[in-house]
Amino acid sequence: MATKRTTRKKKSGGRRSRKATPSSVLYSVGVIVLLAAVIYVAVSVYGLVAPRPSREVESVVLVQNGCGTEDIGLRTTRYLRDRGFDVVDFKNADSFDYEETIVVDRAGDMGAALEVARMLRIPNVIQQIPETPLVDIIIIVGADHSWLAEG
Repeated sequence: MATKRTTRKKKSGGRRSRKATPSSVLYSVGVIVLLAAVIYVAVSVYGLVAPRPSREVESVVLVQNGCGTEDIGLRTTRYLRDRGFDVVDFKNADSFDYEETIVVDRAGDMGAALEVARMLRIPNVIQQIPETPLVDIIIIVGADHSWLAEG
């Protein structure tokens, strides 16, 4: 009597490595591009639905020269006043090393700071709230002040 012999395949503990095919690389790149597009749209939509200023009173603004360009504080002050902002003063910042212009919310009204930044097309908005703020918003003009000439 002949016995039937069965063979079993030995299972390997590791994963098989697959070579990247052009279609799998294209799929991965497509997923990354789609993800980047979704993030871009989300950021753009946030800019449209960002919180609006919570107060009806105009924000009090201080302009600081953070780039060292002569008369940039005065020019920025005139630019903002022509657009209805209450600029109370302009002076030099703590240094002239600012590469980019920054809008600083000092009063806890991020909506107002975002509105100013949106109007000036400045992407950098931060919040620093002291115990007794003297102004609502500080605009530190950086070396990227070409937005001033465009307006």
